[in-house]
Amino acid sequence: MTVKPTSVDPVDPDLPEAPADHPKAEPPGRGRRIFHGAREIVLIVVIALVASALLRAFVVQAFYVPTGSMLPEIQLHDKILVSRIGGIHRGEVVVFEDPGGWIPASEKTGDPGAIQSALEFVGILPQSSDDHLVKRVIGLPGDHVVCCSNQGRLKINGKAIDESSYLFQGDKPADDVSFNVIVPAEHIFVLGDHRYESGDSSRHLPSQGAFVPEDLVTGRAMAVIWPLSHAHIMHIPEAFSDIPPGQTPPDQGIIEPTSPSSG
Repeated sequence: MTVKPTSVDPVDPDLPEAPADHPKAEPPGRGRRIFHGAREIVLIVVIALVASALLRAFVVQAFYVPTGSMLPEIQLHDKILVSRIGGIHRGEVVVFEDPGGWIPASEKTGDPGAIQSALEFVGILPQSSDDHLVKRVIGLPGDHVVCCSNQGRLKINGKAIDESSYLFQGDKPADDVSFNVIVPAEHIFVLGDHRYESGDSSRHLPSQGAFVPEDLVTGRAMAVIWPLSHAHIMHIPEAFSDIPPGQTPPDQGIIEPTSPSSG
């Protein structure tokens, strides 16, 4: 059986030969694929930043703590995670906006700059704003808060509480300031855990400015997240369990005269 060779079109001798170093033609659509890929990456980044900003605005937000007023629970320069969800409970650590004049000028850091502000806004950096404070909620609206009892303890609605497990000064008197107050409606009474060195509600008596409006509360501190050696979840101390309910909150805070043995 004879097999015929496959016919091949003859090469036109008049056609010029392609030079050996002639560049290969770029595959069709390569530039378009690169453009579409870059556009998708930009879109993903934008969506991630928007999601982060929404998360920060409505769910959780990180804060940088520049002072030691909440020692030992929160160390100097710790970063904490704050939940914006849920109500305010007695014994919680909360972050709130300055009610007015609580933060001294010496602690203000100034304008963080446009880039840092933008990164804080989208949640990449923790909030470093110098117009927020972090303290523990001691009194809710209608609570009667007295310091100190004959044993040097804080009293809430008639119950003396043992704060030695979390106060910086340990088993020393609960505060070096005496007070006897009833918290007004829609306000809270807050104290730092490093009580003798904390610019809190007790330091702003007898003014009504000692009570923090609830609508200035940003949220509840859930955990220390940085540095890792300090990381832990925050819980309401056992001292705040079984506290009797307060009275009907007055429209304005009631601030009674005090004596060294109030309560």
